[in-house]
Amino acid sequence: MTVRSLVLILAAALSLVVPQPARAQSGSQRQVPATRLVQSIPVETDLADPALPFAKDVWVDMIHRAKTSVEAAEFYVTSRAGSALEPVLAELEKAGARGVKVRFLLSSKMLGQDPASVGRIRRIPGAEVRSFDLTGVSRGILHAKYFVVDGQEAFLGSQNFDWRALEQIHELGVQTSDPRIVLRLSELFAIDWRFAEGGKLPDFPAQPPMSARSQVELVASPPFLTPKDIRPAIAALVDLLEQAKQTVRVQLLVYSPISGQDHYWPVLDNALRAAAVRGVKVRLLVSDWVLGGRGLPHLKALTLIPNLEVKVASIPEAKEGHIPFARTIHSKYLVVDETHLALGTSNWEEGYFTESRNIELIFRDSSMAGQAAGIFDRLWNSRYTFTLDPTKVYEKRKVD
Repeated sequence: MTVRSLVLILAAALSLVVPQPARAQSGSQRQVPATRLVQSIPVETDLADPALPFAKDVWVDMIHRAKTSVEAAEFYVTSRAGSALEPVLAELEKAGARGVKVRFLLSSKMLGQDPASVGRIRRIPGAEVRSFDLTGVSRGILHAKYFVVDGQEAFLGSQNFDWRALEQIHELGVQTSDPRIVLRLSELFAIDWRFAEGGKLPDFPAQPPMSARSQVELVASPPFLTPKDIRPAIAALVDLLEQAKQTVRVQLLVYSPISGQDHYWPVLDNALRAAAVRGVKVRLLVSDWVLGGRGLPHLKALTLIPNLEVKVASIPEAKEGHIPFARTIHSKYLVVDETHLALGTSNWEEGYFTESRNIELIFRDSSMAGQAAGIFDRLWNSRYTFTLDPTKVYEKRKVD
């Protein structure tokens, strides 16, 4: 055997055991993490996390890679010329043109928000749009915000299918190819798609819920539209708060224990108070949409409890002037002890858990929880927040 032959044999053997540099992939072959947080940040602010991708880019990329189907359940659709949602809608149109089956569920109460954009989706070749109407069943709505691509990849978060959610609002979502999430979302979409067609509530067989100790868990609302082996979201959130030992961080658009005209619903309120009383450091961050609302006195009362802080986020108007229903924080997530993250689509008020379709994802993952804690702290410590003063009278913020 020659020296050259020996060298070639050794090189071939080493190539089997020595890790090779990963080759960059592009287009439809590009690799993405199995699960990652995705942000939306109001323009003209410094709140972006440099480690996170933006929803406006992730959405376009996901739909661009679609081969067979895009199934979306959204509160509503609204766009404007030149906005960040326009490339997303254009990519949906391209997907339909190449044979991808597009199905959209939209809340019946929000179809009038932007008829032109809804019509644009309806005109996609082969697309179907159904109206999700809970009238006669509850006072609820389709408030979930997610879509599934090819039954293999999904996005869920606080972002509505709204141009403002991509460029004028603080939002947080999850892009994932984890089958434990994707298959569950596909199952819920199928349930809601059938309900939207006939208006008949499904009859779910009794079965035990999935293990609450799994690393990833999908929980949902309302109970009457959710299979029995999926935990109700409210039970899961209370369970997380009861497990808290050191810290609780909550970021929401709005928070209130008042339901309807005069009903007191203290489920989450009690859990937050109990955590603070046993020494857990609780921080609650809400948007300035709460100012002037009926829940404000209750938020002020929380500030009087030791270990419980409440701050309000107020994003200044954009340079272009007032934008209705924008320039706010809309993310909905809970971080417990920097080891558990619950992220989803529900504001913390009763109806979101008992009457409306919402979905939350729970990650028992210190890496994701720590990342979310960092996002929270960046906003908490920013110039866009102030501590709620229980003695001060606040003016109601202009929203619309």
